[in-house]
Amino acid sequence: MKRFPEALEGIPDAVVIVDSEGVVRAGNSRIEANLGYAPDAVEGMSLESLLYDPDDGTAGAELHQYIRDPQPRSMAASLDLHASRADGTEVPVTISLGPFEQGGERYLVVTIVDVREKRAQEAELHRRTQTLEALHEATQELLKTTDREFAAEAAVEYVEEVLGHSIAAIWLYDDDRDVLAPAVWTDTADEIVGDHPTFGPHDPSISWATFESGDAVYVADTHAETDRHNPDSPILSELILPLGRYGLLDIGATERDAFDETDLAVARLWAATVTMVFVRIERERQLRVREREILRERDRLEEFASLVSHDLRSPLNVAAGNLDLLREKLRGEDGDAAEVDALARALARMEALVEDMLALARQGAAIDETEAVSLAAVATESWEAVDAGDAAMVVADDLGLQADRSRLRQALENLFANAVAHVGESVRVEVGALVDGEGFYVADDGPGIPADRRDEVFDAGISTDPEGTGFGLKIVSEVADAHGWTLTLGDGDAGGARFEFRGVDVAADE
Repeated sequence: MKRFPEALEGIPDAVVIVDSEGVVRAGNSRIEANLGYAPDAVEGMSLESLLYDPDDGTAGAELHQYIRDPQPRSMAASLDLHASRADGTEVPVTISLGPFEQGGERYLVVTIVDVREKRAQEAELHRRTQTLEALHEATQELLKTTDREFAAEAAVEYVEEVLGHSIAAIWLYDDDRDVLAPAVWTDTADEIVGDHPTFGPHDPSISWATFESGDAVYVADTHAETDRHNPDSPILSELILPLGRYGLLDIGATERDAFDETDLAVARLWAATVTMVFVRIERERQLRVREREILRERDRLEEFASLVSHDLRSPLNVAAGNLDLLREKLRGEDGDAAEVDALARALARMEALVEDMLALARQGAAIDETEAVSLAAVATESWEAVDAGDAAMVVADDLGLQADRSRLRQALENLFANAVAHVGESVRVEVGALVDGEGFYVADDGPGIPADRRDEVFDAGISTDPEGTGFGLKIVSEVADAHGWTLTLGDGDAGGARFEFRGVDVAADE
């Protein structure tokens, strides 16, 4: 060593000097710390006996070639090999090579870096990456399930097959009994635990306390816990993870302190995923129940519409026909037909009520398909269908939107008729797009609707016109709901009523 630079001692890694025959001539003190050899003990050793390629690959061949014919190379151009320690073990190392001459002889400086910690970190990172990738795949599969018990089985299978924990089980909350009942477990859990207990609020247990708190718990030594359910349990460490209000996931081991922070982090993530799936399954179940209720309600509405159409219209038609005969008879006898006219008005009102009730019953149905329509075109068609007299309707600006044309027309016709009925033939109605582009409006220049009555005008049977049926604005509201729009009532620029439809699906320009 005395023949070589003392600066080698300042290098933090193990360094050896090798001659042209590949024999170690010196080494710094770090050799002993890293490889277990005293510096003088490596002198005379063959470098290729100290360093080798376990895979018998290119790194070993490159080292052999470089010893015999060293060429200048970057210190960053390292080789991955293994080193034989003095105790017979081996460690992964990375070496860098640099030639130099001294006294007319050629030598190599070989820097040996112990990469055990780096390799361990890389292996841990690779393991975590694989675990997260498997977690992602398992999540995608779990999201396809529609049954809670099946989802629980899949969740436990993942814990065993992917996370590598063979002792796992899920308890599901039984609302009727107010207990956590065992639902699914691994075969190993069945062999070790046997009959899985039921946890409740009256028997002390870590599991029930965890379920109530909603916070995951890691018990490194279950036998150190005084409130454990089974004092003789072979499970010595546990991860207990709540699944919201649906139950809990328990992962166990027969060794104390068997789980690390990574296990806990991944298990928590998986428990959150399972909880999310349980929430989705419950919501879908509730949605199916609601859809069945809506379907039954629609059937009742259709039955009601049929009843109104057949059982009320028929006698109304008979009454109207006989009323005409009576009117003609009175006129032939020079009688007073005033009472007959009053009856005619009553029958006409009943006919209007029947029409509006039928329309209301049908407007409640959901919209299956929409089409791109022009607000201006539909408004013009709707106005032509209303007995408006000298009233005027203007379109301030057009808007293309997705809608059921027939239902939209029904809504506009009711708004137009409502304006004419309440204001008179002098009314001016304006239709246009909202400034923010989120929908459209219908406004008139009448006296408007009092603020204290605006909350009730969309209710069935409510009307400020004694001759009105009270169903017109209710039909408008139903049309908006069926489209998924929001309908609000405010003051127009001219002081009248202004109806705004928002949440409209604006059609793209052609």
